[in-house]
Amino acid sequence: MTTFGRRRFLGLSGAALAGALGVAGCTRTSRQEAATAAGGGVIRWWDHFQPLKPLNERIFAEYGKAKPGVRVEHEVFNPNEMGQALQLAFKSNQIADVHSIAGLGSSEAALVAGGWFSPLAGQDAFRAKLPADSLLEGLHVFDGKLYTFPIFSHRQYATLNWFNRELVEKAGGDPDNGPATWDAFRSLAARITKDGGGRAYGWIQGLQFHERLQTHVIELAMSAGAPLAMAQGANAMGLVDPRTGEYAYAGEPFVQALEFLLSLVRDKVVFPASTSLDARTARARWATGVAGMFFDGPWNIGVVNGQFKQFIDKVGIGPIPSPDGKPVLYGAPASGQLFVSSQSKHVETASDLLARFTGPEFYKGLAAFMDQVPLDLEAVSTADVHPSYKRAVELFGRTVRLAPSPIARNSAVAQVMSEMKEPRPTLGELAQGILTGEVTDIRKTLREYTGKLAAERERATRVVSGKGVKVSLDDWKFPNWQPGKDYTAEMYQ
Repeated sequence: MTTFGRRRFLGLSGAALAGALGVAGCTRTSRQEAATAAGGGVIRWWDHFQPLKPLNERIFAEYGKAKPGVRVEHEVFNPNEMGQALQLAFKSNQIADVHSIAGLGSSEAALVAGGWFSPLAGQDAFRAKLPADSLLEGLHVFDGKLYTFPIFSHRQYATLNWFNRELVEKAGGDPDNGPATWDAFRSLAARITKDGGGRAYGWIQGLQFHERLQTHVIELAMSAGAPLAMAQGANAMGLVDPRTGEYAYAGEPFVQALEFLLSLVRDKVVFPASTSLDARTARARWATGVAGMFFDGPWNIGVVNGQFKQFIDKVGIGPIPSPDGKPVLYGAPASGQLFVSSQSKHVETASDLLARFTGPEFYKGLAAFMDQVPLDLEAVSTADVHPSYKRAVELFGRTVRLAPSPIARNSAVAQVMSEMKEPRPTLGELAQGILTGEVTDIRKTLREYTGKLAAERERATRVVSGKGVKVSLDDWKFPNWQPGKDYTAEMYQ
């Protein structure tokens, strides 16, 4: 088969694209027919999981040994480029047998309705291996048929407190757990900065990366008591108070979260160049010892292990700091990551291969990469991982609860989300403005942002319902939601 690299593939257009795909298609088809006649086949697989490439290709190799004649052609895309490649390939009937959906910008429900996917073969076998609460209508199941399944856990967040044990201990902090409360975090950051004498600061963060900053604000607000239903992960347009169905950004928890972050700037405990750093460059600077504390997700230790191994013995981890030191956070139901194409001629084989991405051995292998948290948290306890990764997963298990999803309540909510246009500046951009001093009135700013979001959601709901789709703002309300509890599958009924 002719294999196209990402840059070459995306550089093709019009007749060139059609011609190139036509040649590749003829070659692939003839080889697939020959392989199929011999009892095998070529499975083309596209995803965007660069850190997991060795694990995935190990599974492919093992599958090839168990199923002689089956070969997997694997392509890993940059997430920013993948959406365009998928669109072009789908239109020209050249899409991979199995693929992720990064960059498409459409909900699973919309893609299913658009004929992108085939239901998985062997539905009962998949359901038997997966937790019942992990499979929801509107996210994984459509009209009773299973199309995808989660491989990552919803019990995780991106605002763990990673810290330099040496700097924390020198400043009189707890080198095993770090500070639990916002006040303790501020005090420790001030002492680290004072001890550093201009060479080390209390906190470093990639404040240039407004999407991640937005996530930190949302998670800090949850640690301060903000209850959230989640239509699409940490997408600000999809987060509402489950008790009322209304946007909660003007509430006290969000005001307090931004005031906490702003206090760190005013205390001058932030590494001075933080406003020009993204998450990767901030981590790299942190690993040189210029700052004590750094907010990041569980994958941080995997990156440190791979890129800054000389620093790994200095790494400590604690939970997200919260006002009272007892945080409760909420995670959206984990989405499906991989799908079998409706254009595939090998649905049964592709589904059988996908089944290898469930079960204890896969989850244990996934944990070993110390990146995304596997669906089964128990697998981490026996995996060969750094103690800080195990600690992160233990913290998640104790403090993260499953949030209700308006899309799981009514898949038409996804159409409303697609219709909505996020007001600018976004929550993350507003947070940047607050921390740089460009925005001075936090409460007024959050009220205005909330009002714009509410108006846009009302508009989008009118547009979608005007097309005959049954959807209303009541779909965002969950009167049976209980604070601090998982919102399980049966509660939607």
